Amino acid sequence: MTDMHYNVPPPTFVKKSRGAGFWVAVGFAIFFFLCTVFLFVIFLGSLLLGKAFLSAAPETGKFVSETFVEGKGDDKIAIIPIKGVLTSESTEGLFIEKPSTVEVVKQKLEQATQDTHVKAILIEVDSPGGGITASDVIYNRIMKFKNDTKKKVVVYMQDIAASGGYYISSAADAIVAHPTTITGSIGVIMPLINVAGLIHRYGIEDNSITSGNMKDIGSPLKRMTPEEEAILKDIIDEMYMQFVTVVSAGRKLDIETVKKIADGRIYTGKQAIENGLADKLGYLEDAIDLTKELSGLTEATVVRYKRPAGLADIFGIMSEKFFQKNIIRLEFPQFHDPGDIKPMYLWTGYSWNTIHNQYQ
Repeated sequence: MTDMHYNVPPPTFVKKSRGAGFWVAVGFAIFFFLCTVFLFVIFLGSLLLGKAFLSAAPETGKFVSETFVEGKGDDKIAIIPIKGVLTSESTEGLFIEKPSTVEVVKQKLEQATQDTHVKAILIEVDSPGGGITASDVIYNRIMKFKNDTKKKVVVYMQDIAASGGYYISSAADAIVAHPTTITGSIGVIMPLINVAGLIHRYGIEDNSITSGNMKDIGSPLKRMTPEEEAILKDIIDEMYMQFVTVVSAGRKLDIETVKKIADGRIYTGKQAIENGLADKLGYLEDAIDLTKELSGLTEATVVRYKRPAGLADIFGIMSEKFFQKNIIRLEFPQFHDPGDIKPMYLWTGYSWNTIHNQYQ
């Protein structure tokens, strides 16, 4: 029997080709990695540029940018918007820190003071008020601008110019109210919540140790005594009289007349005029015309002051919106707590969500 030999070829390994899906995934991964690096470089660079801008600003005098609105000529009218809650505290966002209302207004008024072409300012107010100190500081900044430059100031009240929003408006030489404006709310509020009855119901005790019987005044954990209420009421009354005095001086009304309309109620633009709190109803163009008239100008270039937004601001805002819509809603309120225990020139009827989402 003949032996038969079979030549068996050695095993070969065929390299399996990658599917199209794999290369698409790799492409997307590389793309997103490069985008992340690119955005990080831009963000880092914008922070450095922002610091350079802030350090150079006092020397150049340019704190804010100008946006053309209308008109012509060398003489200018600067529109300064004051919007949202009035606060002296900066607000931290996801990637950026937003300056306080007080700081922004201060910078814009300083630029209007330094610019010799600016003959008057028109302040757009859209605010429910805010902190007592912030309101008073802004008011005094406006008054200082008027006294130092002898230039006219006109206020144009938009949606809301209530409480502290009206406080700062009182510094103007004239006030124009939009037909749908809500204003007034002249008064002071100190939000206080008392949960003493609730915690006692569940056997919870407040064992706070104080150096005096008035140290825990306003505490939500114990019932307020008549003496404590009288002390807080005196503070509120003093802050209230400050408000009344400011309105009396600004609107050239006697104190008793202001007291009659300053019970905290809000007014429409028409009602504000009837009570001497505003001069005329109108729109932005009417406010501009009145500003020209008071300043003796026949024509002027109208510009709007805006705080220049750097790449860091844009990146931060886009990131916040992305997180709010796609991951988790993040709140960065002007005040950490709507119930802060401090007197405020604030109309609390205004939506807190709207206040929180406003960006100056």
